[in-house]
Amino acid sequence: MKSSLLIALATLLLTACSPAQGESAEHYQERANAALIEAHGDANQLEDVLRIYDEGLEKHPTDTDLLNSRAQLNASLGHYAAAKADLDILKEGELHKEGRLMRCMLQERLEGATDDALACYSEVQSDYASEITAPPDANHVLAARLAASPEAVPLLEEWQASNDPMKNPMVEEMLEMEREALIQMLLP
Repeated sequence: MKSSLLIALATLLLTACSPAQGESAEHYQERANAALIEAHGDANQLEDVLRIYDEGLEKHPTDTDLLNSRAQLNASLGHYAAAKADLDILKEGELHKEGRLMRCMLQERLEGATDDALACYSEVQSDYASEITAPPDANHVLAARLAASPEAVPLLEEWQASNDPMKNPMVEEMLEMEREALIQMLLP
């Protein structure tokens, strides 16, 4: 009786301490971040980072940080459908404006500049506009530009006249690019 109790306690302790059991979502995010730094852009190593995200999402399928991070990495690797799928999961209230803007760009990259893509950009631009900030930031201008909003030019001019720390010649040039060239540059 005493030995079976000790075996049961030992099993319980081993199970509770097992690294495969109960790792937090933050654990996987930290592992992936460390692997990203080590990867230095190497495609094979970046695929290993994706596997860390996949492993973390097997255990924590609704973790917003893991989903968003995997989507960003997939987008940077050209896995646009996979990136959009993760952002689609997050769309319902858990995705910040920048993530929703990325989702719209992925939608356009995959389907073209459809009415749905333009409506997607319009929603994001509306969210930026509802947070009255002076001057607008570059993402607000980008959302308006890609939504083909009549507010795009005045927003761009206001941003250009501002002291926004993100304002630099490269960002300014991007905001003035033709739509197709801009999408191709951001999501080659």
